[in-house]
Amino acid sequence: MDILKRITQLREIKGISIYELANKSGIAKNTIYRWYSKNYTPTLDTLQVICEKGLEISLVEFFAVDTELLPVTPEFKELYDLWINLNDTQKQAIKQIIISYSAKN
Repeated sequence: MDILKRITQLREIKGISIYELANKSGIAKNTIYRWYSKNYTPTLDTLQVICEKGLEISLVEFFAVDTELLPVTPEFKELYDLWINLNDTQKQAIKQIIISYSAKN
């Protein structure tokens, strides 16, 4: 996958410029322009920041080229932010609670 082409594709879908992407993600616009001019690929950590803050998508959505982008609602983002700070035992407990509620419906 061409990472820069994918970033461009997603920027166009979202209707944001490189300047807006830089501002939203906190990455210098010169850094982003340098990637394009020198055909550099951002690190995975930087790509995650671009996705989450700049494009407001997950890395999974970034790499899922054959699927439609799902909007990340503020509620979903809040749950995700809480989820990533849980340990494995806590995550398993939350999964069981969700499964038990889902089974009742």
